Amino acid sequence: MTGWFIGEKENIEVALEECLCPGAPHKDGDKIYLRPDLDVAGGLAVLSAMTAGDESSLIERMGRAYMMAGIVDWTFLDEDGKKVPATRANIERMRWTGSTLTIANAAADVYGETVLAPLARMASGSSPSGPSDEATSPSLPPSS
Repeated sequence: MTGWFIGEKENIEVALEECLCPGAPHKDGDKIYLRPDLDVAGGLAVLSAMTAGDESSLIERMGRAYMMAGIVDWTFLDEDGKKVPATRANIERMRWTGSTLTIANAAADVYGETVLAPLARMASGSSPSGPSDEATSPSLPPSS
């Protein structure tokens, strides 16, 4: 399906520099997989993260929103060598590492333009607020 609906595209693979699985079975590092397109809930969550709170926590809010909305799978294994499901709860349990930033940045690269495009269109179509130097309405001709 195309147009308004998410199609059958392949998930986007993001290679991580390290493997933190018990026994480190992935010699070339772990991988995470991002959905190729945000769904409505994910897009709205990212927009909300952009506009909520103050500027000092913007990076944290955006990174979290991108990761929650984007991660659909990964290669992480538990102590028994079984695959750990890529659930919201498990994403929230992830430790901060250099790879965590890699994931957030990859998601921002994949979704950033799509999320920002409507905001850019709205901004370019609006006039600056405040008084203008000259009248913007046409003047009426003098009456005789």
